[in-house]
Amino acid sequence: MLEKIKSDFNFSDIETKISSKSLSALIVISTVLNLFFIQSLRAYFSGIRAALFHVVFGEEVLLNLLPLLTLIFFFLPALTITICKMIGMKRLLFFSIYSIIIVRLLWALHLPINLDVIYAGLIVLFYGFYMSTLLTLWIEQEDDIKQTHKIRIIIFSFVIAFFIDYLIRTIGFTQDISLSPPGLIVDWRITQYFWLFIQIPLTVLCLYLTKSYFPRFSTNNNAPPRVNRKNKNISTAYSIVFAGIGLFLFLQFNLFLYPNAIAQYTTTPYLFNNILNIISLMISICAVLFIKIEIISSKRVIFILNGVMLLSLCFFFFLGKIITYLASVLISISLVVMYLNVYLLFIWLSKINFKWERVKTFSNGLSIGLAFMILFTFLHAFTTEWASIIAALKNFGPLIMILAALIFSITVYYAVIVIPHKEGSER
Repeated sequence: MLEKIKSDFNFSDIETKISSKSLSALIVISTVLNLFFIQSLRAYFSGIRAALFHVVFGEEVLLNLLPLLTLIFFFLPALTITICKMIGMKRLLFFSIYSIIIVRLLWALHLPINLDVIYAGLIVLFYGFYMSTLLTLWIEQEDDIKQTHKIRIIIFSFVIAFFIDYLIRTIGFTQDISLSPPGLIVDWRITQYFWLFIQIPLTVLCLYLTKSYFPRFSTNNNAPPRVNRKNKNISTAYSIVFAGIGLFLFLQFNLFLYPNAIAQYTTTPYLFNNILNIISLMISICAVLFIKIEIISSKRVIFILNGVMLLSLCFFFFLGKIITYLASVLISISLVVMYLNVYLLFIWLSKINFKWERVKTFSNGLSIGLAFMILFTFLHAFTTEWASIIAALKNFGPLIMILAALIFSITVYYAVIVIPHKEGSER
């Protein structure tokens, strides 16, 4: 039975095709940059919500308008293809790595000028360049490694980054990964620099690995690879599928990674939910690495798993205080489903070419996804902590969450099940 579902993925096999040091460097750097991306999104939206609140109520409008202008950073990754044509894809890849590392170090220094929101926005911008160019160059690389295995490594580093993020916040030193000290800590002037002692060695490590061992992908020229497609109809029509990435991030940062929020809805202990979430992240990592993609992407499995996710959200929001522990368990199972969903979306992204250019597929996917994340984040804010601004939207927060999960499920089902069948019939 295990042989039927077990994947043939093996790190040792990949090490025979690229050096073990290059593979290790790729995983370590990707994990660290994913961690910085997670930190940035977490800090950015708390800052942007506060700025928007002050702008709406006319408090220091000009001062708070500047952080709002950084929203443009979330859409600039769509220009990746243009920048690649100017300076080359490999140059943009390495420039993005160095930029993310340096900006994160500046952020950790806590300079007198409060630029946290700008630092976070810049990291998101360069992360979009990094992920688009990395995926394109590695997928196009002729190294006899299966395309799905390459995506597994990328998603593995992505989930591991969430796992590290969660563990650091679980330690209890701070309220969140940005290391802003909680009110219980008296001497915040000392504790606010705690992350700096982590960031300095991380910066040195990433610089060393990037310079010495990060894979030097080979391309025939500096222009982005172009792929001719028999079916040219697949392009903008399926852009809605990109929304799934943004809705995954929206659900993560507004509910799934906060044991205190889960405990509030279910009246269960914080520690219980904390342990469940850690177990869910570990299961997600094992599922990505060791289960066949054919099993995860089957029509029946997608339908059942996403059905469980949607039902668990309904039970969680409307019956959470009645079924308590069961609601917490169901929401933790849904966390695993969400990581498998985003894994399937990246598999799909690696197989198509938006307007016949792979780098444009990834860059537009990230930009459109982040746009949906921004939209739903503000919708959720106006139905919860800002409900007084538009009274009619009060108490609609759970419905926004369920709507996001529903669209997320539809995008996965559409990408994995519907699109391949439509392409086959058109051929």
